[in-house]
Amino acid sequence: MKKRKFNGKKWGIILGSIAGLIGVCVILCFTLFSLKSVSVDFRSSTSVLTDQEEAIVESGEFSYGGCVLFLGKKGAIAKIEKDHPYVKVVNIETVFPSSYIIHCVERQEVYALELNDKTYICDEQFKVLRIEAGEYQGGMDKPILYKGLRVNNSNAEIGEFLQIENEIDIFSEFIKNNRLLHEQKALIQDIEVGKLFDENIKKEQAFIKLSLYDGQTYLIKNATYGLEYKVAKMLAVYSNIFSIVGQKIDSNLPDGDDNVWTVEKIKNSTIEINNYYRTDLHDEKECYFKVIPPQNSINN
Repeated sequence: MKKRKFNGKKWGIILGSIAGLIGVCVILCFTLFSLKSVSVDFRSSTSVLTDQEEAIVESGEFSYGGCVLFLGKKGAIAKIEKDHPYVKVVNIETVFPSSYIIHCVERQEVYALELNDKTYICDEQFKVLRIEAGEYQGGMDKPILYKGLRVNNSNAEIGEFLQIENEIDIFSEFIKNNRLLHEQKALIQDIEVGKLFDENIKKEQAFIKLSLYDGQTYLIKNATYGLEYKVAKMLAVYSNIFSIVGQKIDSNLPDGDDNVWTVEKIKNSTIEINNYYRTDLHDEKECYFKVIPPQNSINN
């Protein structure tokens, strides 16, 4: 069989063409596709971050002149969110041929946590937005005090996330029930989480207790099960709770002023919300409530 003769000239032309094509691509990357501009697009209203666009861009430390096809964005996002705690970057969009747009929203002050004689103001993800000295002074337009949380990094700094073991995301459940943050703040004075021993099943279950500004307390038992529906039940009860004014508190006790629901007694009551124990008969959407009058309000 006759051997083919190696054609060095032909291969030289092919390799030269490939090298030339690569060279053209490199030139295009660092000319046509080189990063020239970065802008900010807020996807929410702003308060703290108003007129901070230029500072946000600068904190990203973008490599201008680098190819937008290959520049990493994760590092820039981390720097921006560290230097500007109220910024939550949704994404960084590449606009060809040579621009970035930082799409972001302003984080909201949702919770207040008292740690080490300080108050940590956090968003719903427990990112530390700012730190105040001393005990928390709340209000109906201020973050909701959240108590009972086990925080593993109680010395966290502004811009870091608190590492919490027993958080219950009550904020999101209210959002699912069409109650936005300003409504939650106006309603809830403080939140407490913990565990209660349930005599019926002989084990501890998570609870979440909400103390309202009008004096009522809502105790949601087994709070990690069907919480969305228990919040819905709570809101339904809250809207109609004063309809029981004038009714007997305990039907087993004789009539009398002490055994009648009043506005004041309702305002100082605890309303327990729980699911049914027979989960083979009831799903997580089904729950019930029980109104417990203030201690010693009957036959005092």
